[in-house]
Amino acid sequence: MKITFKAPAKINLYLEITGKRPDGYHNLESIMQTVSLYDEITVEDAPGGINLECDNKNLPSNSSNIVYKAAEAVRNRFNIQKGVKITLKKEIPTGAGLGGGSSDAAAAIKALVKLWNIKTQKTELEQIAAKLGADVAFFLTGGTALCEGTGEIVTPLLSIRKMPVVLANPGFGVLTASIYKKVTFPLTNPRKIHTIKKLICDGSFNENYALKYCFNRLEEFVFPDYSEIAKIKSVMADLGCASLMSGSGATVFGIFGSESQSETIQSKLREYQWNVWTVFPVD
Repeated sequence: MKITFKAPAKINLYLEITGKRPDGYHNLESIMQTVSLYDEITVEDAPGGINLECDNKNLPSNSSNIVYKAAEAVRNRFNIQKGVKITLKKEIPTGAGLGGGSSDAAAAIKALVKLWNIKTQKTELEQIAAKLGADVAFFLTGGTALCEGTGEIVTPLLSIRKMPVVLANPGFGVLTASIYKKVTFPLTNPRKIHTIKKLICDGSFNENYALKYCFNRLEEFVFPDYSEIAKIKSVMADLGCASLMSGSGATVFGIFGSESQSETIQSKLREYQWNVWTVFPVD
């Protein structure tokens, strides 16, 4: 039997750092949204241990891959003796701020629970997810959500409407850990999260409010060293759309009121030889 799950990308509508923990990690407040750019995870019973195959040969297929780690964690947690073959098809670019690896890990967890008919609760899966990476717990839920702590405290919010989102990626990745090392305190706090959260919960969030209230603290630590990412945001702003870097980069997204507007912007962005997709919010 084969089980296949889609692993969606995410964007951060809001990302603020609220402090640094004794263990070196950072606490944050973030509103995340899954979007319709997908990797694909397929699992099937196989002899032996864990066998991971990935169509992106730049990614490892051994125990250093987060999908392999997810499978290992599920086997250990539920004392599973069976082997598994996992096939990973990549569409989400790596080092893009779109959560591809975390989403793949969450999809692997869900797929293996179904394949092995494991009886469990979501809270138990969230405990596994939290040990794998900051965003993995969010991807177990997906949709629109407030994420706190290191990202492991996930509160679902009302789904935002399906307005088009254009993603633009410069063709290179950014190492998240290197960006967080640059964060210095104190930070001036705009505290826009309460406003954007209220707009989402009221069902009134749109591209105009996005322009005013979407925020990503990490932009100020990324843009000085990655001028191409700053340029993407600048070009989007000049074209009149609400734009923001997602996560720690390298992708910038723009939110639009209509598909025709997004298609026009997309064609102009491609003139810069950037990788561009039009996607939509998904639950």
